[in-house]
Amino acid sequence: MTEINLQAIESILRKVGEELPQRNEAAGRPDSRAGMHRRFDELNGWAEREIRSALTPLHPDICWSQAELDMSAQEGPESESPYWVLDPIDGAVNLIQGFPFWSISLCLVERGQAVFGVIYDAVRGELFHAQAGGGAYLNGMRIAPSGKKDLDDSVLLTSPPGDSALERDNAARTTRSLDLLLPQIAAGRMLGSVALQLAYIACGRADGYIEFGSGIYDWLAGALLIREAGGIVTDAAGRPFDWGTESIAAAGTAELAERMAEAWRSAKPS
Repeated sequence: MTEINLQAIESILRKVGEELPQRNEAAGRPDSRAGMHRRFDELNGWAEREIRSALTPLHPDICWSQAELDMSAQEGPESESPYWVLDPIDGAVNLIQGFPFWSISLCLVERGQAVFGVIYDAVRGELFHAQAGGGAYLNGMRIAPSGKKDLDDSVLLTSPPGDSALERDNAARTTRSLDLLLPQIAAGRMLGSVALQLAYIACGRADGYIEFGSGIYDWLAGALLIREAGGIVTDAAGRPFDWGTESIAAAGTAELAERMAEAWRSAKPS
């Protein structure tokens, strides 16, 4: 695997993460949907430029994905050569509205596999990272998922589609999964940033996660983190999580993962 300068990456993400809310607050709260979209374009574009310009000289042989928002291009690896997948603001609505749960996510894909991932929570100053075969860490300390095995004891997380009006099928699947699982679990939450919710599964703050969509890049860094922490990652029906999947399910234990998959497989088509 390509050798990665974690310390330099951490410094870059912490700097960008500190400035993002300052830029957002200085511009005032958007008063319309169109205004939120413009703010996202401004902040996301600025953060992407800052991270790319700082990281590229450190790893000039690693290219950058061009498919963050292109779902069809995420059905398979863009290249066998190493490339970065960057989400400069995961949970952008939270940042723009002043909610605390958003993150910066960065993943290195090499030979079609996620081999290094970082998820940075600028609000809490928490940096999660994982490297294939090297474990998962939070601010340098090894992490592990929870050991819960039963739905009844578990806190599950999920996320709706980024635009439910454009992703009606995925919105319907999300609603169906909530109908199935909420009566069976201890508690359910929708927190915002997808990557950060997956990081919370990896460190045991929550026990399971399920989401429906077609953009695997939102999930790659978090999925690597969970696997390296010792957790389980599949699709919603318990099948292998891989390119082309249209859902993700994650849990701290194989038993809980199977109970989540059983619940979804038992659902009759709506």
